[in-house]
Amino acid sequence: MTTRGPRRGRARVAAATAMAAWLVPTPAYAHAGRCTAPETATTAAISAAVALAITRPWRRTVTPTRPRFRLAGLCALLTLAVTVTGCGGGKSSPTATTSDTRPTTTAKLEIVQPTANEETGADIKLVVKLTGAEVVPQASGKLTPDKGHIHVSLDGQLVSMAYGTTQDLHDLKPGPHTVQAEFVAIDHAPFRNRVVAAVLFTVKA
Repeated sequence: MTTRGPRRGRARVAAATAMAAWLVPTPAYAHAGRCTAPETATTAAISAAVALAITRPWRRTVTPTRPRFRLAGLCALLTLAVTVTGCGGGKSSPTATTSDTRPTTTAKLEIVQPTANEETGADIKLVVKLTGAEVVPQASGKLTPDKGHIHVSLDGQLVSMAYGTTQDLHDLKPGPHTVQAEFVAIDHAPFRNRVVAAVLFTVKA
């Protein structure tokens, strides 16, 4: 007699979990943590309704109020768990934007200086040639495929966001280096088809 109540409670919670997960709106799983606010609210509402319908804390006839509080707490935890699992409870950041939403560009980029395998001094001037688009000053607004700027990376590390086709690099250590230039949109993110050029060169000792 003393274990029947807890067993029934656990059984109801397990059933509520399974049913709530099954009834969670499809967008919650489809977005994998990127639900909109209405989808998240709908997910939470359905989870809470199912949990309450199965556990039915208001039907407890025992005198102490603690069992009711425990059931109410279980309902709340169930609702939170299913909602977080389905929607992630967060918003997607701009950097998480999928590539298929980015504009496509016909721009082409070439590194003119330094040339491939060139030996240079510790200070160099990077010169790039951009065709099919133009480099514009830092701006905001609608993304267009023919406007952006150049991100310059040295040995895999971003060192400059150039709003022109030249960039000075100073005090380079002796030895081989790789310089990379990428034409990106005005929001600093890559285009759908990335426009990248790279050159390997060597700084004299």
